[in-house]
Amino acid sequence: MKKNHLTKLFGLTFTAVLLTASLAACGSAGTTAPAPSADSPDTVSDAAGTLLLSVNPEIEMEYDKDGNVVCLNALNEDGRKILDASGDYAGQPCRTVVHELVSSIHQAGYFDTTIDGHARNIILKVERGSRYPSDDFLEELTREIRSVVEQQHIGSQTIALDDDNYDDTYGSKGYINAETAESILATQLDRTDLQFVQKEYDLDDGDYEVEFVLDGVEYEYEVNAVTGKVTEVDVDHRDDADDIYDDDWDDDRDDADDAYDDAYDDDWDDDRDDADDIYDDDWDDDRDDADDAYDDAYDDDWDDDRDDADDDWDD
Repeated sequence: MKKNHLTKLFGLTFTAVLLTASLAACGSAGTTAPAPSADSPDTVSDAAGTLLLSVNPEIEMEYDKDGNVVCLNALNEDGRKILDASGDYAGQPCRTVVHELVSSIHQAGYFDTTIDGHARNIILKVERGSRYPSDDFLEELTREIRSVVEQQHIGSQTIALDDDNYDDTYGSKGYINAETAESILATQLDRTDLQFVQKEYDLDDGDYEVEFVLDGVEYEYEVNAVTGKVTEVDVDHRDDADDIYDDDWDDDRDDADDAYDDAYDDDWDDDRDDADDIYDDDWDDDRDDADDAYDDAYDDDWDDDRDDADDDWDD
């Protein structure tokens, strides 16, 4: 009996430790947890699935089989700030909670920071292996978020991710696949004509370094493999190359053109002007003088003879 008593005592102690750990994970600072009740002592362990809401604040939401919130976890400092300023969402429908959270994120100014002039995406990601309370559970939440975006004129795009968007190799880490990362980036930039550079992605740091060409310019962005958050890394490689060859080459041509104008154009033009003065004016003066001499030597005398003959004939 003593042995059985010790075994039962150990079992109760172990169960208490597990329950305490669950409460700590879902009820620590910056989180919302339900209060235990006599009717449902294991409420925290009743989670059917987990959702990730990611803008810049990152908030994880556990829900039960009915689609009601079990608890909320802040995954970063911005997420903690949002939850600290929020009420107790435990037991409320996920639809209501995502609406309130997106509104709070907007009021806190997190959508003011843009990516290449576009409002940040709103990522709604279902944890791999989660059960859905209904067939249209994810679609319903997406519609709710889009209604907030429209009502409050936020301008963000909402992207819903499920099991199909996880990477085959790194899905156990919560990583999305490369096609999803590229799609998230295209949506973030609101473009459908990105020419992605085909390459093997290195996910050692948990980010996809996505490269693409747009309008002849090469860009590189990072997409977090877990949260889908987009970060701009490097822009305009090809524009730099264009500056080297275009601007310098153009400056040289401008300088050479100026040198040519100064050395040949202006001087040559001045020479012509001077030569024109030398030959035009002198030659014209000579002709004028010769004409005067001719007139005096031939024209006037010949005219005088005719005049005299005319006079004699008249007489």
